[in-house]
Amino acid sequence: MLPEVKKILYATDLSDNAKIAMGWAMSLANHYDATITTIHVMPDMAEEMSLSMGYAAATDFVSKALKEYEKERGDELRNTIIERIKSACSEVHDDVSECRLDLNNVVIKMGNPVKEIVSLVDEGDFDLVVIGRRGRGIIDDVLLGSVARGVVQKCSKPVLAIPYSG
Repeated sequence: MLPEVKKILYATDLSDNAKIAMGWAMSLANHYDATITTIHVMPDMAEEMSLSMGYAAATDFVSKALKEYEKERGDELRNTIIERIKSACSEVHDDVSECRLDLNNVVIKMGNPVKEIVSLVDEGDFDLVVIGRRGRGIIDDVLLGSVARGVVQKCSKPVLAIPYSG
């Protein structure tokens, strides 16, 4: 029995390599007549600082401030991310109207990227995850490299991890 691919989750960090992964997601969606949901997860910086410092109490103030900022600027941040995804889509596809990404179906989360992506895969009953393996800089390489690796290891569905090509 051949697998059916009807729902694709495209995970992006908005890097150059994520644009290449987007091309793969769109190509697969065209081939299988599938829908694409996009997820962008912003790492929780307060949590990251707590882990690196080993002292969570020191980041309580920062965590509260970031949550307030997220509430106040949430719509603006969402619109900025969607505009960046739209821009990347136009770079990948000459005619944006032909872009298979549903820009009304963009999920933006804050937290641990691996947990958020894997959780959405299970909740949304996706058939396939498409993700880039690396970002554009040293920090991005470490974060996304570990994110892609974590998603491959923990995901209950197939994951297509697109290697860095820059």
